[in-house]
Parts: sequence; C-alpha cells; structure tokens
Amino acid sequence: MNPAPILMKQWLGANERTRILPGDQWYLNFAVKLLPAVKQSVLFKGNDYEQKDAAISLCMYFQDAIAQSGGWKTFSGLYHSLYGTYLPFYRLSDDYVPDEINREDVAFVLWTLKSQFALYEEGSYTLQDPHDKDLLALAQEAYELMDEAFEDAPINEKPSSSLWVMGPDLLDMPVTPLPEVVPGTKLSKDAERCLEYSGGKPLLYFATYKELCRFFVEVLKWENSPSALLPDLQYKKEFVIYANAKGMLVAHNVAAYFCEEHNPMYDAGRAAAEGYKLFCRPGACPFDLVKYGMLKGILPDVQFPFPNGKEVLHGNWDFIARYYLCEYYEGE
Repeated sequence: MNPAPILMKQWLGANERTRILPGDQWYLNFAVKLLPAVKQSVLFKGNDYEQKDAAISLCMYFQDAIAQSGGWKTFSGLYHSLYGTYLPFYRLSDDYVPDEINREDVAFVLWTLKSQFALYEEGSYTLQDPHDKDLLALAQEAYELMDEAFEDAPINEKPSSSLWVMGPDLLDMPVTPLPEVVPGTKLSKDAERCLEYSGGKPLLYFATYKELCRFFVEVLKWENSPSALLPDLQYKKEFVIYANAKGMLVAHNVAAYFCEEHNPMYDAGRAAAEGYKLFCRPGACPFDLVKYGMLKGILPDVQFPFPNGKEVLHGNWDFIARYYLCEYYEGE
C-alpha cells in the first residue's frame, strides 16, 4: 500500500488545530488532487516539502474562500481597508469577486510561498516576480481545479488561523504621515542645527565617517570624543542624515540611492541594482527615511531585479515594506 501523499496531521497543523472536522478529509483529498500540478511546476521542482506545503496552502485558500472566513478573509479585508483594493500587484478586473475564488488570489498565495521574509536582521529573504509566467500558469491550473470542485466543497465550521497568509498585526498598522517640519514645530536641538546648516533641506549626505564626525563636532556641537561620535559607524560609509519633527536619524550605506542635487554620491546604476534592499532587509535603513524617499520621489531608480521590477516596487512599496520588514516597519 502506497503511503498517503499528504497526511491529515499536516493539514491539521496548517490549520493550527488537532480535532478533525467533517470537511477535513474532503480538503485533504483536494490538496492531494492539486499536488501533481504543483510538482510539475518549476516553482517547486524537486522539493517534496515545498510541494506539499504549496498544495496545502492553496487548499487553505480554497477552504477560506468557501467558508468566507479564516486567514484569507482576514488578510483581504485588512488589505482592502488600507489600500482600497483586495490584493497587491494585480490589476483586478470586473470579473474579480471578493466572495468567490479568483485567479489573482491564487497567484498571490503562490507569491507568498516563494517570497520569504528574513527571520532576523541579517537573515536571508527571497524574491519572486508576481507576474512570472510559471507562477501565473500554476495559478491558472489550480484555479481551474478549484472552479470544477466549487459546488462540492464543504464549509468547515472552524476558521483557519489568521496568520497563515500574513501576520494581521502588520496590516493593522495605519499608514502614518511623514514627520514633516511645519511652522511652529518644536524641534530637537540636533534637528534644528541640521536644518539651519542645510538651508531647510531635511536630508544631508556624508561620504565617510570622518566627514560625519566633523559635522557632529563642528555643527551639532557634540563632544569630540570617540565614545560620543557613534563609534559603531566608524567602518561604515555613504551616510544620510534625516532631520525631521521626530528628531535626527542617521543611516549608512544608502546615500547612493537618493536622487537629490546636493547628494554627490547618487548613483542611478547602483540604485537600480541594490536599492530594493531598503524594502526587504530589516535594519538596512530606518523606515521613515525610506518613506520620505518614496513620497518625495527621490528614490526613482529603485526596482526589483526582474523585468517589471520597477512597476511592482513603486506600485506596492508600502505593502512590500510591511511584508518584509515586519517589526521594522514604522519602527523607531
């Protein structure tokens, strides 16, 4: 007797429960039905664990779409509240119905499986083009199987976990305005001196730690001692200072991406090749500075390293930052 391709305990584990519901065997069988299409896709080629995980995740979406509850409905509802549409990346047609199954939904679920955020500050992350032809082909095939089975799919009484798509706390955070300086804003002494020095420009640029220290001592009037001059930055370069209503922040190794006339380090080629890391690598750059750059249009060349990478990043940058930066999104 051949072993079951996917075990009931794997399906229950994905749903974060131990009790078997009346509809579970049906959905487990459907996950097994999805598995051959997943195995044939180059997206998951040769990785048995990823193949089964993908089949289960697609089936979780189907379960939630049928029941109109669970993690998928939590995600799409919160996303719509934030951005006025149900999904990132895809231009939804008139055929898109929030209360039914949709090809775009299935494609997005596949995108989440291939786009992993870093589990710690220096950890690895993965990128996936949401318009990749192989991803869209698998989404179409899975959607067609769901459409054929739609009338037979049971409603499970217990919703899936709200966490399986994306942590809802990341979408609960509202979009906050920039900490702009307006007449009457009470500034920290450092921010006030930065703006006086720059003639009101919020961003200042320094190529080396030596230049940065000179500014700290001569302009900000900091104590001229190694311990007072942010010694952790001594082996860094290409600094940006952002003076704003919250105070003053310092970022390193990012100046090449910001397109301003008074930034001698701006490099369009490097911005295009590397700038997307600001949105994907936790701790690479304070989020207030990233947000300032996008809202002011001074990160024009940042893009993902795939053919339509600029359109995807610029059209969805706030969501992408939430997804990848996690607690670093809007962090102090």
